[in-house]
Amino acid sequence: MPTAELNRRVVQEFYDLAFVRKRYAEAADAYFGDRYIQHNAFVADGIDAFKEHFGTSQAHLAPDYVQRPLRFIADEDLVAVHVWLRRHAEDTGIVLVDIFRLENGKIVEHWDVGMPIPDEDTIPHRNGVL
Repeated sequence: MPTAELNRRVVQEFYDLAFVRKRYAEAADAYFGDRYIQHNAFVADGIDAFKEHFGTSQAHLAPDYVQRPLRFIADEDLVAVHVWLRRHAEDTGIVLVDIFRLENGKIVEHWDVGMPIPDEDTIPHRNGVL
C-alpha cells in the first residue's frame, strides 16, 4: 500500500479516537511519534501539552462540542483533514483544516487554519464552505 494511503488511515483513526470520541490522551499515546511539533498558537509543543490542552479544556469535553471530519487528503507524509467544528449547540460552527506530518507511520507535526462559518446571505455564492 502506498505511503500516502497508510498515512491517511493513521490520521483517520487518530482523528476518530481523539476528536470524535474525545479520547485525546489515548489517541496521542497510540498515534504520536517520539516528538510532536505544534504550529497552533494556543497549544504548546509536545505530547504532554496536547494531552493537557485537550484533556482539561471544558470546551473540548462539553457534550455540545462536536468535531466532524469531512474529508481526508493525503500526499506522501502529509495528511489534511477538512473539518466542521461546533463549540456550542447554538453555533453554526467553524470550518477547519488540520494538516499532519507523519514519520514512520506516526504523527509528528501539526498545523491548522480555520474560519467561522458565515451566514449564507453574506457570501457571494451558494457553494457553502463545507
